[in-house]
Amino acid sequence: MKLLFLQPQLGAWSTWGKHRAPNINHAQLAAYLREKNPEIELAVLDCRALELAEEEMLNRVGQIKPDVVYLGDILHTTGGAAIIYRYNQAAKKVKENYPATTIIVGGLYYSALPERILTENSSIDYVILGEGEITLSELMKELTRTKPALEKVKGLAYGHNHQISLNDPRPLIEDLDKLPCPAYDLFPMDQYVGYSYLKPYVETWNSRGCPAGCAFCYEWSQFDTRSRNDLRNYRARSGKLVAQEMELLAKKYGLKNIVMMDDAFNVQRDRVIEFCQEMIEKRLGTDWLMLGRAPNYVRDQDLFPLMKEAGAACCLVGLEVATDDELKALKKGITTQQVAETIAKLRKAGIASVLTWMIGFWEDSEEVIKERYRFVDQIDPDLMALQVLNPMPGSPLWDEAWKKDLIEVDDLSQWDFHRPVMPTKYLSRERLAELGAWTLQDFYQKEGRIERIFKNPDFAPMAKVIFQSYLDNAANFEKAIKGEAVFV
Repeated sequence: MKLLFLQPQLGAWSTWGKHRAPNINHAQLAAYLREKNPEIELAVLDCRALELAEEEMLNRVGQIKPDVVYLGDILHTTGGAAIIYRYNQAAKKVKENYPATTIIVGGLYYSALPERILTENSSIDYVILGEGEITLSELMKELTRTKPALEKVKGLAYGHNHQISLNDPRPLIEDLDKLPCPAYDLFPMDQYVGYSYLKPYVETWNSRGCPAGCAFCYEWSQFDTRSRNDLRNYRARSGKLVAQEMELLAKKYGLKNIVMMDDAFNVQRDRVIEFCQEMIEKRLGTDWLMLGRAPNYVRDQDLFPLMKEAGAACCLVGLEVATDDELKALKKGITTQQVAETIAKLRKAGIASVLTWMIGFWEDSEEVIKERYRFVDQIDPDLMALQVLNPMPGSPLWDEAWKKDLIEVDDLSQWDFHRPVMPTKYLSRERLAELGAWTLQDFYQKEGRIERIFKNPDFAPMAKVIFQSYLDNAANFEKAIKGEAVFV
């Protein structure tokens, strides 16, 4: 039996420029299957990396002749939930042209809305809920049998006798160190690029869950909604194994710029120390960007010099809003003062800061958004990333938005974190979009900001390249927010 991991042409956020990385969900699942299901022949077709249009994608699928096609991702870094629209379309096209092919989906969105997916897209045969390694492995074994015992496979949804079956939830994988390193060898590693200029490029994922459980977070959509507490069950690979993966990427594939997409890499202080010590010992010359939680950055300020020595180029911290009351309401578990301190201390250590914030909450007025932006401007991060609130399936905000009938755009292709899909209490979607475009343009045009990052000898080249990409594409945000330039 042959399984194809298919990545259709997704494009990227226009404000990021040219941006594509290996599908880490596919890479992790492939590595696990290669270990547990050696009888399965594995293949990868990344149309985004190879720049293949739909017709060529279908031709390649025909040449590969898979029995099973898997679609899905656990990261949204190409365009929010809008990527799911493209996966759905790819599933339909593959099924139309090769009706005997079994279609399996998993990851973001699919895990949270299996019944909706199976009802609306008859091309999809199976939906994997939550973490997919064990479920996909067991499903593949059953599919090789004459009479598959599908009901035994936990974490699986499928249509049966004109009804949708939801099997028992799949327990979490507690020890991530037991998982194999992602199967990067199956991917065209020389074809990936990040932020327009970083090539080769990769995004890694070495932890799961997050203790914060922010009400708007996209991670909710990775989990089975029947097991909501799974999100807050934080698990991580050891710092030593993460460094070993970095070594593989650096030595085998020439990666010198790596983004670690763990939502909170710095939850465990000892893990950060172990990772940094390993990286220093290996002397890879690799620059890396990490995402972390503000309270832990504050806790670990004494580690910033160690992190810098280990290759830390940028540290991302999420502010989202500008008052402590708002942060508390969103269950962020941080304060504005902590964020401000983090940015100042990172700069002192020679590490660039990337600050994310959001607009589009129900109580957002023009005054609130402008005040929020003034605070962002005041604490002066080196890089700023703005996102428009798109409630993600499975999240508390998703439930609230649909319950209150706030969603005006039910077209999944527009759920890209750029275009508003719902108004606020005081602003239309159009005005919300205009305000977002204004803040991004204003931030990157501020006198002294550009000069500071490019002339700072302590900042790594990776940080300066990312800044250049944001600078080059800031004007595209206004087009993207109007739907004129989202994917490039």
